[in-house]
Amino acid sequence: MKYLKKFLTLENYQAATLETPNVCLIEENMNVDYNPLPLIPMIDGHEYVEIGGLKWATMNVGANSITDTGLYFQWGDTQGYTADQVGNDSGQKAFKWEDYKYGNGTSSPGVTGMTKYNNTDGKTVLDLSDDAARANMGGQWRMPTTDEYVALGDAVNSVWTTDYQGSGVAGLVLTDKTDSSKVLFFPACGNCYDGSIVNVGKYGNYWSSSVYSSSVQSARCIIFDSKYANWQRYYNRLLGYTVRGVVG
Repeated sequence: MKYLKKFLTLENYQAATLETPNVCLIEENMNVDYNPLPLIPMIDGHEYVEIGGLKWATMNVGANSITDTGLYFQWGDTQGYTADQVGNDSGQKAFKWEDYKYGNGTSSPGVTGMTKYNNTDGKTVLDLSDDAARANMGGQWRMPTTDEYVALGDAVNSVWTTDYQGSGVAGLVLTDKTDSSKVLFFPACGNCYDGSIVNVGKYGNYWSSSVYSSSVQSARCIIFDSKYANWQRYYNRLLGYTVRGVVG
């Protein structure tokens, strides 16, 4: 018997685990076989793909689509900036040591000039109060650690594209090695420094939540281009990088 199934709640629908999406109307007897497209899973209003036991947001923090840049952040600052807000004019964000939240206000603070996440406070991972994903996405979302980025790199096949799904946006396509239906896209958004955004479409730079213990003026990040991906790189914390949220 064919019928149109009604679910009273979202929880009932998700628990039904409907198979092959299809809509079929048979004119002879007007029977209808209807299975709606499965919902994209969400947490706190944000879509995710689960890979390696960790739920990865499908978009950058502040983005409106999978291919959107979203916001640029200095490491440890929860205030993000759009491309239009980056510059050296009044009211813009320059991304220099002088405007870094946890620097000492000078142009060359060095290791000893870090006022938090330094050689004396013993902090190796961002407090949630300094986590850009938690502050901007809410709920359980947070920035991944460098170890979690390494684990992601091990769990996926990575392919560079210059035109993701016809969008014209370049970046890295990550496909789960054990389930090809699980795909993440990291757009190559470049980075911000000294009032400019550079390498858009050429490099992707994403902050982790981990400080670089050997030189605390830097933090761990991922960096990728058309030739390689480094899942545990490090760069100065003043730079403006994009951020991806995780739950787990």
